[in-house]
Amino acid sequence: MIRLIRTTGFLLIVAGALVILTWLIEPLREALRNLWPWYRALPLPVQVGSGLAVIGLLILMISLLWERFEDRENDRSLLDEP
Repeated sequence: MIRLIRTTGFLLIVAGALVILTWLIEPLREALRNLWPWYRALPLPVQVGSGLAVIGLLILMISLLWERFEDRENDRSLLDEP
């Protein structure tokens, strides 16, 4: 349960950082403004499917990073062996 809460918190931090970056960087803000009407013009199943795919990709990447983070101690012990 704690792992789920930490993952959710990390996702929210990343999402917040992306929102701040898009607000701070003018070209990125303009690109997103031009992309949003095109995305909204797509059929609803395509919108939902692409949204779920992005969420799944984020969860996959975070779980991979978390696994590597947890295994770093084992990797260090492999370097110490003769």
